Amino acid sequence: MNPNEFYLDIDFWNDHCLIVWPVNKEQAEKWYREKFPNREPETFNELEDADAISYCGDSRIIFLKEWEMSVEKISNLAHECVHIANHILVDKGVREKKGADEALAYFVGYLIRHLLAAVKQIEENPTDDERSIEG
Repeated sequence: MNPNEFYLDIDFWNDHCLIVWPVNKEQAEKWYREKFPNREPETFNELEDADAISYCGDSRIIFLKEWEMSVEKISNLAHECVHIANHILVDKGVREKKGADEALAYFVGYLIRHLLAAVKQIEENPTDDERSIEG
């Protein structure tokens, strides 16, 4: 069975984020090789012990071992969204003043809102072909 995937186009930062679930380490590595055949293969050893990881290479990807609409899983997703948002902001040269982290806060909220909506839609309608939205 192929994992679910969703591509979020973050047009205001000219960037993107993918979310892929459910996957274990081997499935994530296989998915990555098939999705990006011209890139060096990646190993996702953190997925052996973690419920979710973020990858911030040429593509920003969140891998989830499993998903259910629960406080624990939403918390894991939020955690990984902080990593993705922070990485994109650093790449774009955004430096906030000490004690002022509004760009990060709004961006994490944006990611959570869009990714949760997508996961919910895909889980409820697994045969839909629409697997991306622009942000």
